[in-house]
Amino acid sequence: MNTPSHKRPEKIYVELTFDEALALTGVRYPANQHIGTSARQKIRAACEKTFDFSPKDKVDYELLT
Repeated sequence: MNTPSHKRPEKIYVELTFDEALALTGVRYPANQHIGTSARQKIRAACEKTFDFSPKDKVDYELLT
Protein backbone atom coordinates (compact mmCIF):
# COMPACT_ATOMS: atom_id res chain seq x y z
CA MET A 1 0.00 0.00 0.00
CA ASN A 2 2.79 2.44 0.81
CA THR A 3 5.03 1.35 -2.02
CA PRO A 4 6.89 4.17 -3.74
CA SER A 5 5.60 3.05 -7.16
CA HIS A 6 2.05 4.19 -6.29
CA LYS A 7 1.33 7.87 -6.44
CA ARG A 8 -1.27 8.59 -3.81
CA PRO A 9 -3.52 11.63 -3.68
CA GLU A 10 -3.00 14.32 -1.08
CA LYS A 11 -6.64 14.07 0.10
CA ILE A 12 -9.69 11.88 -0.24
CA TYR A 13 -13.23 12.93 0.48
CA VAL A 14 -15.68 10.74 2.38
CA GLU A 15 -19.17 11.70 3.45
CA LEU A 16 -19.84 10.55 7.02
CA THR A 17 -22.72 11.13 9.37
CA PHE A 18 -21.97 13.04 12.56
CA ASP A 19 -22.17 9.83 14.60
CA GLU A 20 -19.81 8.02 12.21
CA ALA A 21 -17.25 10.80 12.52
CA LEU A 22 -17.47 10.65 16.31
CA ALA A 23 -17.15 6.87 16.26
CA LEU A 24 -13.83 7.23 14.41
CA THR A 25 -12.55 9.43 17.25
CA GLY A 26 -13.28 6.66 19.76
CA VAL A 27 -16.80 7.52 20.93
CA ARG A 28 -18.68 4.28 21.63
CA TYR A 29 -22.29 3.61 20.68
CA PRO A 30 -23.33 0.52 22.67
CA ALA A 31 -26.87 0.57 21.27
CA ASN A 32 -25.61 0.55 17.66
CA GLN A 33 -22.11 -0.84 17.24
CA HIS A 34 -22.38 -0.74 13.45
CA ILE A 35 -21.84 3.03 13.32
CA GLY A 36 -18.06 2.75 13.58
CA THR A 37 -18.00 -0.19 11.20
CA SER A 38 -19.98 1.77 8.65
CA ALA A 39 -17.55 4.69 8.87
CA ARG A 40 -14.53 2.42 8.35
CA GLN A 41 -16.23 0.76 5.38
CA LYS A 42 -16.86 4.14 3.76
CA ILE A 43 -13.23 5.15 4.18
CA ARG A 44 -12.03 1.81 2.86
CA ALA A 45 -14.33 2.12 -0.18
CA ALA A 46 -12.99 5.60 -0.93
CA CYS A 47 -9.43 4.27 -0.80
CA GLU A 48 -10.32 1.33 -3.03
CA LYS A 49 -11.55 3.77 -5.68
CA THR A 50 -8.05 5.25 -5.73
CA PHE A 51 -5.90 2.14 -5.30
CA ASP A 52 -6.26 -1.45 -6.44
CA PHE A 53 -5.95 -3.35 -3.16
CA SER A 54 -5.23 -7.04 -3.38
CA PRO A 55 -7.82 -9.43 -1.85
CA LYS A 56 -5.42 -10.34 0.95
CA ASP A 57 -5.66 -6.74 2.20
CA LYS A 58 -9.42 -6.99 2.73
CA VAL A 59 -10.71 -6.52 6.26
CA ASP A 60 -13.54 -8.61 7.68
CA TYR A 61 -15.51 -5.76 9.29
CA GLU A 62 -17.66 -8.12 11.33
CA LEU A 63 -14.57 -9.00 13.36
CA LEU A 64 -13.87 -5.35 14.25
CA THR A 65 -16.81 -4.88 16.61
